[in-house]
Amino acid sequence: MEYLLYRFFCFLGMHLPDWLAYFIGNMIAELRYYFCPKLKKVITNNIRQVFIYRQETQNVEFDEKMLKRTVKRIYKNFGIYMVEFFQIPKWTKEMVEKKVEVVNTHYLDHVLKNSKGAIVLTAHLGNWELAGVVTSLLGYNLSAVALPFKNEKIALMFVRRRKSKGVNVILTGANPKEYLRALRKNGVIAILGDRLFTEKGISVKFMGRQTLLPRGPATLAVKWNAGYLAGFLIRKKKGRYMLVFDSPMQAKGSDEQEKIYSLVQQGARYLEKYILQYPDQWLNFSQMWTNRSNT
Repeated sequence: MEYLLYRFFCFLGMHLPDWLAYFIGNMIAELRYYFCPKLKKVITNNIRQVFIYRQETQNVEFDEKMLKRTVKRIYKNFGIYMVEFFQIPKWTKEMVEKKVEVVNTHYLDHVLKNSKGAIVLTAHLGNWELAGVVTSLLGYNLSAVALPFKNEKIALMFVRRRKSKGVNVILTGANPKEYLRALRKNGVIAILGDRLFTEKGISVKFMGRQTLLPRGPATLAVKWNAGYLAGFLIRKKKGRYMLVFDSPMQAKGSDEQEKIYSLVQQGARYLEKYILQYPDQWLNFSQMWTNRSNT
């Protein structure tokens, strides 16, 4: 049943006019907003901490009405994200040129000059699926690290959609040789780094709180001496996007563990930078903090 539902939405994404697809996506998001109170509480707590940290560091005040509006926009942006995902087969190089402002690819090009590949730290921000597609269509050899679906048919469908646009998929828990194979081809590996999946995390300051963030992206960069930088695809307005990369990070420390920790810590600053700018596009639906302690 779940597989048939995904196939149905894939069909709608490809054949409905954009206005109707986005209308349906928005209606589904509205239903989730009103009928999933536990999820809404998680999102509200996450964004409240983002706003608290922004108030402390940038003096941008907020109130509960502003928080509620932002949470509602997050649901709306998730509906847009889902429509965009199901429309991936429509994307071409010409669409990228027309719809996407590409910023700072020279940072990515710079680290690739060493011929050791690059690890791009990204987040559940804007549209991370489309970020991989756009980067691939720009001519980069891109691999995306993704969670495996329990339903094999759905997993295969998602892999095929990504591969149709040149995006190689590496599933979490895959043989390390898959990562090494991609880096040896001087490829780019994009990995989400704003919440834990299956691994143990490293505790660093994030949004003013001690937070467990994934160690995997930094570990890959340190172990194989690959370039390490952050990159995101941000939605600027309806049908327009910005693919942006930021300056490369340098590992610091006398041993491997210190270097990994330094990259996770630096990565947290880049995640903060963009989430603070676009909080209503942070589609992280996992509980990030369990209490109000700042220790």
